[in-house]
Amino acid sequence: MHSSPHPLSKNQRSAVRALWRKKGRENAQQFLVETPKAIAEFLEEGWPLVTLYRSPQGPMEDHPKAQEITPRELAELSTQESPQGVLAVFGHKEIAPRSGGWVLVLDRVQDPGNVGTLLRLADWFGVDYVALPPGTAEVFNPKVIQGSMGSLARVPLVYDEVEALLARFDTEGRTLYVADLGGSTPRNLPRQAPAALVLGNEGQGPEPRWSDAAKHILTIAKGASSKTESLNVATAGAIALYACLGD
Repeated sequence: MHSSPHPLSKNQRSAVRALWRKKGRENAQQFLVETPKAIAEFLEEGWPLVTLYRSPQGPMEDHPKAQEITPRELAELSTQESPQGVLAVFGHKEIAPRSGGWVLVLDRVQDPGNVGTLLRLADWFGVDYVALPPGTAEVFNPKVIQGSMGSLARVPLVYDEVEALLARFDTEGRTLYVADLGGSTPRNLPRQAPAALVLGNEGQGPEPRWSDAAKHILTIAKGASSKTESLNVATAGAIALYACLGD
């Protein structure tokens, strides 16, 4: 038997809507996940569920923490144009970085969709961790979570300044590869782990400190007749990750 929806309190509404903004997410140490698949992945990986709101026809009716609200109320809480009948608030969980493989560095990658796609790629290729220097889009932004399709639940994250990350890679014995123009195609490079691959900002490319420290500059060659100036960073990341880790 269905319980009728409980009206949302003003406090609940403002607590959820605060998570639309980075400052609100940082203050609460919480974030929103809005698709049934992604919610299931965060639950499966043991992230702490704070609240689960669902509309009467929405999924996850058997979840003990589910609170039924009206579709209109759910739409007021959702950051999506077409809400999927469910919205979860999660707290944070640490995922221990791995060693011995590759690290993906997102250097001031600013578009949340690109960051989400790159996190999904990092999950697919099983990187040791994703390094996030300052200036990269915040990974708990709803658009990043949507783009990562639940992969964020599994990817170890390391936040640090450029110099500290360079020192860390040195300690971990990682060879540094930077994706940029004017280097070698992946097939001409020794692709040996442990290593780190840096993808730079959409417009400016990698920060000079990465390029200066790089052992190898990895360049994705374009066709002779191509007039395109650049690749989208997530596309370039997919090609570079496959070239380095895929064979």
